[in-house]
Amino acid sequence: MPGLGELWPYIVQGLAFGAMYAVTGTGLVVLYRTTGVVNLAFGAIGAMGAHVAWSLLGGSLSKPTPHAVGWRLLAFPALVVVCAVLTLFYGMWIAPKLARRDPLVKSLGTVGLALFLLGIMKERWDTSKPRALDLPTKRFHVGGAVVTTTQIAALVFAVIVVVVVTIFLNKTDTGTAMRAIANDRDVSSLLGVPVRRVEALAWLGSGVICGCVFLLLPPLFKGIDQGTLTWFVIGALGGAIVGQFRSLPITFFASLVIGVIESTLTPFSGSVQFMADYRKTTPFVVSVVAILWISRKRTVVLSGREMR
Repeated sequence: MPGLGELWPYIVQGLAFGAMYAVTGTGLVVLYRTTGVVNLAFGAIGAMGAHVAWSLLGGSLSKPTPHAVGWRLLAFPALVVVCAVLTLFYGMWIAPKLARRDPLVKSLGTVGLALFLLGIMKERWDTSKPRALDLPTKRFHVGGAVVTTTQIAALVFAVIVVVVVTIFLNKTDTGTAMRAIANDRDVSSLLGVPVRRVEALAWLGSGVICGCVFLLLPPLFKGIDQGTLTWFVIGALGGAIVGQFRSLPITFFASLVIGVIESTLTPFSGSVQFMADYRKTTPFVVSVVAILWISRKRTVVLSGREMR
């Protein structure tokens, strides 16, 4: 059983991953509250943007050439632009065709987009070779752990996104329109809310958040792996589920807890080795526990009688 001194570096790493879970969860919650879609293609879109940026940087793990350095200023913004354009395209041209379908059907539609993008990445890039997308970073020691500026940026960025999005949804006219559409799309349309325009804005905002997340994720993962990045969204769903796809603060803190628990299970060995082996199930375990807790007082009315 590792002591606190051994766990401290993993706690720091867990906070960084938890922050990325939190920002991803924020993007998912905002989009779901506006459109009723759980964007399961979030990770695939980000992975596509990361591969495009990697190509613009010269597509090499070696020291960047002068040509690659010249493209650096374009590569990182291009990542965000690719994610925003792909998300907006889906939101404007495909999502409206599923707008009146069941939420499950609308969400499964994004799985098709994810698989399509995975196929493009596998065909266009040699995914058997290692790839990296590193941001300029510095390392320093805090309490015996090595902390990078990328990890700090991830945590600070998560806090900023949650605060800004919360204020936007609660204090602006557009945010009010988004919440109105989430409550009743048809009534909002009758009241004069430009539903298609507001939904497009929600998709665009989700895409921008996606691009920013995947600027920070590859350095945390020590490389670009299409499968790992694509299905990162599954782990991020844990915090969103705990927040019931409504509360951004709860999503934020739940995501941090999930990230820390998942990371701190890594060094376990010996008789508790199974905890390290199954640490990736942390989001699912936390989600199940949260669902059981949330449902503990739910009642069903049958023939006028309440039954627990």
